[in-house]
Amino acid sequence: MEKEIEKRFEYEISVDDKVVWRGLNPTRIYDEIRKKYPGKEVCIAWKSKQDILVCSA
Repeated sequence: MEKEIEKRFEYEISVDDKVVWRGLNPTRIYDEIRKKYPGKEVCIAWKSKQDILVCSA
């Protein structure tokens, strides 16, 4: 059942409102992206299969 839930959504990481990464494990890549874009606004959001986007800044 857990794998079915994972397929229903994915995470997105944006830098200054531009999506730079999509996948299922943002914690694995988040620090790398923060180092690559110092001083930029980095946002993690999730997008469901139904095209609902939730984002926090």
